[in-house]
Amino acid sequence: MKKRITFLTTIVILIAMSASADVWRVNNRPNVDADFTTLQAAYTGAASYDTIYLEGSPFSYGTATFYRPMTVIGTGYWLNENDSTQAYNQPSIVSTLKFNAGSEGTVIEGLYSSYYSNGSSSAITINTDNITIRRNRIRPNTGSGHYTYTATGIYIGAAYNSITIEQNWIEPLANYTNNGRGIIFSTYCVNSIVRNNIIKCDTNELAIHMGAENEASSLIISNNIIMGKVNTYYSSHFNNIILWGTYTAGAGDINSNNLCNATQYPAINSNQQNVDMTTVFEDYTTYIDNGYLLKTGSPAIGAGMLGVDCGAFGTNDPYVLSGMPPIPAIFDVEMDQSIGTTTLPVTIKAKSHK
Repeated sequence: MKKRITFLTTIVILIAMSASADVWRVNNRPNVDADFTTLQAAYTGAASYDTIYLEGSPFSYGTATFYRPMTVIGTGYWLNENDSTQAYNQPSIVSTLKFNAGSEGTVIEGLYSSYYSNGSSSAITINTDNITIRRNRIRPNTGSGHYTYTATGIYIGAAYNSITIEQNWIEPLANYTNNGRGIIFSTYCVNSIVRNNIIKCDTNELAIHMGAENEASSLIISNNIIMGKVNTYYSSHFNNIILWGTYTAGAGDINSNNLCNATQYPAINSNQQNVDMTTVFEDYTTYIDNGYLLKTGSPAIGAGMLGVDCGAFGTNDPYVLSGMPPIPAIFDVEMDQSIGTTTLPVTIKAKSHK
């Protein structure tokens, strides 16, 4: 008889850690022996540059505020909807996260930020330099409340340097129309990048917004799939696809090799206007990440700078389905108990996600 086993811990750590950095397990499921049960407790107990693994669970690991650099890794999301993800198919759920002075160098990836708030809130707030937000599903929800309440995916509180937002699914949910916000730079930013994300807002909601015009600003916006309004200054836009919404080109903006459903980008520099989006994607109406893969014959194929594909799945470091972190993950184990020997054959299926 063959018996299939689902591991309680589905992430396998196959990378060697230096002696100066520790690895901590966080799991809040009943009867699971782990180092911590909440993200904030793990942060408090860990040292700078440690790695925290949030294991899959139906329960949230809560909020956390960072004043020291850490790496936080979850299991990804949409683990049932895509193939070869995790043997245990629950995501690593968190609520609001804040990165304050002292946390420079922090990386978070593979998390599912999901929560309800009866007031305006941001899923992720960045108040310092050099923060990387990678491969997360970010879904703040204001729930019921006043019509002015806003739900913001990522909020950058000042003109910070080296902010990297890459390979995320960002989908703010506001109870009132036009109150969802994707990525908000409160002023401007320096040496920062927003790339290979899927940002889903309503037509009149802010998908990417820069609050101040300043010649010191430098932001690259590339290979994103954007739904909503884009307002920037001194930013470089290339290889993006706008499904719906608007683009307001501020002072110093440059753009090329973008696709749009109307005339958001000007008809110059290899931009494509009035593109029928049903010819671009497999099925974007599913609102799951695999629906945004480019279909055969898509006008986005090879239409980017240097011949890469436009959209989140373009370049040699594309969006990764389910936000799987770049470490090996076991997605299936099979044990053959029909063989009457002292050695038990076990077949493990694992996949490395770069």
